[in-house]
Amino acid sequence: MARILIIEDDPDIASFEQTMLTRSGYDVRIASTGYGGLEMVKEFKPEIVLLDIGLPDISGLDVCTKIAESADSYILMVSSHSGEDVKLSGLGLGADDFVTKPFSGQELVARVASFLRRRERLRERGTEGRLKLADVTLVRDLHILERDGRSVNLTALEFRLLWFLGEGDGKLMTRAQILERVWNDVSGVPTRVVDVHVAALRKKLADVGAALQIASVRGIGYRLDAS
Repeated sequence: MARILIIEDDPDIASFEQTMLTRSGYDVRIASTGYGGLEMVKEFKPEIVLLDIGLPDISGLDVCTKIAESADSYILMVSSHSGEDVKLSGLGLGADDFVTKPFSGQELVARVASFLRRRERLRERGTEGRLKLADVTLVRDLHILERDGRSVNLTALEFRLLWFLGEGDGKLMTRAQILERVWNDVSGVPTRVVDVHVAALRKKLADVGAALQIASVRGIGYRLDAS
């Protein structure tokens, strides 16, 4: 039974989300504050977090950053604001998807099911939990990038992005392909979000002194360069 955590301070919305997801067979818990949600992430270890941006004690964007840095959870951000700037902020900080209030129960359940299918495909493709890329190794269980005894932590989204590029064996991946596979086929996600996360990965590759590079093809996308 998949575990889902709802971080939402509106009791009516939280109850609605919990009811719809529980009916679909998921183990669902609720936190009404940002700090409470962060504690529950540690204890409950959810596969998916439904995260409201407007929380009473701490910004949902700050909560998103902390979850993305420390947990292997998909993050579905929820907001009443639909502007591109808000989406860019959440997705740039590590959220996997963004849904605008109000939304239907059917849409919510469909997005959650899509995340879980994506997660299962990743597990099937990487059962050994390690992926060697030129002079570095990705370690799934720890979400780290290793090279010659040095390592750096990756966020869940950074890890999925680098793993996806690595499976391409140097093939050029368009931004559209990356959004579809790494961001779970999210419609309306600005392609600039990909650039933000590639920049973060380049810095971390440099931190461990990797020869592996993420090369860009102007206006198209990215590929791994082992030279």
